[in-house]
Amino acid sequence: MIALTCAFAAGGAGAQEPAPAAATPSAVPKAVLELFTSQGCASCPPADALLTELAADPQMIALTLAVDYWDYVGWKDTLAKHGHSVRQRAYAEQRGDRMIYTPQMVVDGIAPAKGSDKMAVEKAVRRAHDAGSTLLVPVALRRSGENLVVDVAAGVDPG
Repeated sequence: MIALTCAFAAGGAGAQEPAPAAATPSAVPKAVLELFTSQGCASCPPADALLTELAADPQMIALTLAVDYWDYVGWKDTLAKHGHSVRQRAYAEQRGDRMIYTPQMVVDGIAPAKGSDKMAVEKAVRRAHDAGSTLLVPVALRRSGENLVVDVAAGVDPG
């Protein structure tokens, strides 16, 4: 099992500057992929497998976010967080479509796709890129022994 260690460098006591990522194309993230899923979702395992495949690309930042809005059907998802459901709804509201479902993948916070449809996800990555989507918060990943360290620097003001 890989532990996840986060070093936040947004200022404040004890903050440290993240190790700068190498200035190579492979070090620059191409997209953030957020898969909204649920343990009780029968359609989600293929999406989980696709996210695992896409996460092998070092230019992809892949996140799995288990939602709680299916808990009412009688089986509580032990990984679900209400905040994940709120996040997915906020994306839908921002897009103006209010469409949320599992498995849904959201690319760079703006481009939704059916989470198990590789072509749709790749199209969403292109759509986000074409829309000028950029990561405003520098993120770098590195291994430290058995740990995966995520360095998150202060964000950039888009204005």
